[in-house]
Amino acid sequence: MTQKAMAEKFGVSVSTVKNYISLPREDYLKEAEEKRCLAFNLRSSGLKWKEVAEKMNTSEYSAIAYYRRYLALLEKQI
Repeated sequence: MTQKAMAEKFGVSVSTVKNYISLPREDYLKEAEEKRCLAFNLRSSGLKWKEVAEKMNTSEYSAIAYYRRYLALLEKQI
């Protein structure tokens, strides 16, 4: 069910639905960091992008994006 459909069903705005189903910022940031680390570790272990994506239950493009973001943040720290 889309957010728009949920809003119509319950008689609220789409932004209200988004607020109810969204993660708190701290949880989102923690989850994103975990995904970046996982992508980096899996790729560094020698897996192909397709295998990394399968283990992360995401697309290859997302796995690559997590990996690149990990490297970018690592560079910033140096």
